[in-house]
Amino acid sequence: MSVKILHTTYDDPWNPWLAGGGALRTHQISRRLAERHEITILTGRYPGAPEIEERDGMRFVRVGSPQSYAVSRLTFGIAASTYLMRAEYDLWVYGFSAFAPIYATSARRRGSLLECFHIMGGHAVEKHPLVGRATPYIESTTLRAYPNVLSISPSVRDTIADIRGTQGLHVVFTGVDDSCFVSPPEEQDYILYFGRHDIYTKGIDLLFQAFSRLDDKDVRLKLAGRGSAAAQDQLARLADDLGIASRIELIGAVSEEERHELYRCSLFVCTPSRYEGWCIAAVEAAAACKAVIGTRIPGLVDAVRDGETGHLVPTEDVGALTEAIRQLLGDPDERTRLGTAGRAWSERFTWDQITRDQEQVYEAVVNAR
Repeated sequence: MSVKILHTTYDDPWNPWLAGGGALRTHQISRRLAERHEITILTGRYPGAPEIEERDGMRFVRVGSPQSYAVSRLTFGIAASTYLMRAEYDLWVYGFSAFAPIYATSARRRGSLLECFHIMGGHAVEKHPLVGRATPYIESTTLRAYPNVLSISPSVRDTIADIRGTQGLHVVFTGVDDSCFVSPPEEQDYILYFGRHDIYTKGIDLLFQAFSRLDDKDVRLKLAGRGSAAAQDQLARLADDLGIASRIELIGAVSEEERHELYRCSLFVCTPSRYEGWCIAAVEAAAACKAVIGTRIPGLVDAVRDGETGHLVPTEDVGALTEAIRQLLGDPDERTRLGTAGRAWSERFTWDQITRDQEQVYEAVVNAR
């Protein structure tokens, strides 16, 4: 059965302000589904982006203003709500963000699928003191308003279930590209952080504090992934303040080949996030036979198997994070054990399998309507 799908989500993989894991997930799944279905991806505008673009078998439509990130977010929600009222589709998939909510009538919500990858709750106030105050209310009312909700990890699903109940609640994991299964691994003198340079969300400030407490001064910390100039400057200042600037390497965005090599040659990977929905980097690290140190939060408790593929510590606990890093640095056998188990575990998360799982949810929602 061929379905006409409208997928609304602010982010896309080429958005210079964001380009997060959710955008990657949407693109990887949708480009595979485009072989069988007609797919339109409605996203936010940013400087230089074409308003309409055919790419990888999909049609991208970008709405809102590209003036700035904040304005782009705000105007996307308004423009997307208008677009939705006149759009024709068999299935609407709503990539939900409390910072760019879309208004839809009850008729439009019926038979749709809302994607919610993480719950911000009080973190929104910490991150955005003014606009963040409304986030918990927007999240809870939106989750209750939609009959079908999909998340990407069992722990986040349970958090959502506490808000709205389990009826119509689905889980489909996030995949790992086949090219991430690089071999053979080797070890150089650095710990790796890979992901967006979102300092608060990803806990990079906590990682810097823990790194500054290490006794081994020959080990470096490499950070790769996208980040704004302001975030890069803030990280550079923090490294200076902690006296670790000479051992920190802020790499920024990298090519696919560079990403694989960074994983392959690292000692292990650290992801001390404050909140997550899953954590693609943790599973990519496992695919590259690398152990992961993360935090015991929804999402990461699913992406990292504590004691099997990595170690989890309490969030915001710099002392525990420091000790976990110190122990793994001093135990190469443990690094090998965790990395070997991680490779075997991560093989179940291929994008082709994830796409089939997602398509089954789509078909169930369409047939039920």
